[in-house]
Amino acid sequence: MATLDWIVVLVFLGLVVAVGVVISRRGSGTMEDFFVSGRNLPWWLAGTSILATSFSSDTPLHTTRVIREAGLGGAWFYWSGILSGLLVAFFFARLWRRAGIVTDAELVELRYTGKPAAALRGTMALFRSVVLELITLSWVILGMTKTVRAVLDLPDVVALPLLGEVGADVASVVILVLLALAYATSSGLWGVVVTDFIEFIVAMGGAVLLAVLAMQRVGGVQGLRQALEHSALGPRALDFFPTGAGATPLPTVAMVVFVGVQWWANTEIDGSGKRAQRFLACRDERHALASGVWNMAVQWIIRSWPWYLTALASVVLLPDLTDHESAYPVLIAQLMPVGLKGLMVAAFLAAFLSTVDSQLNLSASYLVNDLYRRFLARGRSERHYVRASRVTTVLVAAVATALALALPSLLGAFRFKMELMAGLGLIYILRWFWWRVTAWTEVAALVAGVCTTVALNLSPLGGGGAGAFAWRLLIVVAIATTAALATTLVLPAPTLTRGLREFYRRVRPPACLWRPVARLEPDVRSPIGLQTLGQYLLSIVAVFAGMFAVGKLALGQAGQGLALTVLAGVTGAAMLRWALRRDAGGG
Repeated sequence: MATLDWIVVLVFLGLVVAVGVVISRRGSGTMEDFFVSGRNLPWWLAGTSILATSFSSDTPLHTTRVIREAGLGGAWFYWSGILSGLLVAFFFARLWRRAGIVTDAELVELRYTGKPAAALRGTMALFRSVVLELITLSWVILGMTKTVRAVLDLPDVVALPLLGEVGADVASVVILVLLALAYATSSGLWGVVVTDFIEFIVAMGGAVLLAVLAMQRVGGVQGLRQALEHSALGPRALDFFPTGAGATPLPTVAMVVFVGVQWWANTEIDGSGKRAQRFLACRDERHALASGVWNMAVQWIIRSWPWYLTALASVVLLPDLTDHESAYPVLIAQLMPVGLKGLMVAAFLAAFLSTVDSQLNLSASYLVNDLYRRFLARGRSERHYVRASRVTTVLVAAVATALALALPSLLGAFRFKMELMAGLGLIYILRWFWWRVTAWTEVAALVAGVCTTVALNLSPLGGGGAGAFAWRLLIVVAIATTAALATTLVLPAPTLTRGLREFYRRVRPPACLWRPVARLEPDVRSPIGLQTLGQYLLSIVAVFAGMFAVGKLALGQAGQGLALTVLAGVTGAAMLRWALRRDAGGG
């Protein structure tokens, strides 16, 4: 890093700090200000924030590993997420906004009643914050640490004030987390989403620039094609569907599970987590719907291709590198000239800060809103809860720092988290659309899923590549879903309490699976029906066509690219016109 590089990084940090200072007052009034931005986010800011938090310093690293191991077809591990993301946008974004809660864990006591609901809310808040979000925070921190080590070429031991001489990884983690903490504790979600917008632009610019330089180094598209034919991936490396490319080709079972199961077998299938937080913070239902559509269109049509191109070029430029997750930062160090290298470091820092700040804010919201305020310290002032949120944010960051230093692999942690909660996917859909689901349904799915995941990872099926992961996921889903549905059907149906009727009135789900409740609330009408399914299916065609169009054009297949562009434009325009007409009244 030359002096000019450091100047670029410092200018960026100065901009982020300035934004935080300006916005800090907006996040300091009440819990709603701190965690859901006073419910006043516009669609474009909420959608870009969702996009930015899913684009972290770790994302291009494990994406690069997948492409280097299995070729372009390996990206189906990610592409199946298009089905779930668009489902969230059309079917769940408006439901979350109507719920009017602060966290997705709070939904439990809105949906269910009694002591089981209260116990489940506290359990899920603790599990999400102490297990799921900590795993996410840890792999994000680890990804940034790998980048810092590769780009800055740090020595093994570094001297830090107060701590003395420590390992380079420890020094990197401590400095990065302190930087993120300074921001996350000051401005709440308002500050997070505004800087998300700035950080995404910077990070996206850096990713595009590195892709251009990497493609130039391999001799453009033609040079890439010729070189890949003689690489470990072989001549089918650029096929959009798995064809056995690479040293570890994608097994058929993995493709079937990715497309048929993985996209819905996860706890974010209904938007739970950071997306729900943004939907809850939107101005109204229409803004929530638009934020979900905007996020998915930009994420898949634009965001990912610079990473894929860089990963493919790295196969040619770094053929002997065994740590595939390090290929991306190694190319930054090798290809970026002075000044632009600083921009790329700023881009990675931007992606890192946007995700860490968001995850810290979300984890603190669970611990304070759903545990501390609900069970331990009722009736305190809003200022007291905001202070507690800041203290909690610091504690979460400290634990995540320690865990990050112990993680062996980004992709391994990513897969383990997916397995851990796969059994709740179907139940998270049904709790919105079927009145028979109870708190015990979720308890059964959670216990069965977690126990099965731990057992499988300790068995001979643990570890391995995409094939082993696919089998584990399939087994977890089968056991947990069976346990949950059996529990639902064996236990008595829930009574038609005031709480169940209030949930139905407030959220307005489709009446078909709520008939006993719907008969008691005949004036309630849901805007979600067959027309929503039609919009959803059109959006799938539009996004897949748009994503493949960009890929074909980038890889020199202009004819196919233009045809797919026309298809994406026609279906996308039809979907938007239909959705906007149907939602002209606000949902």
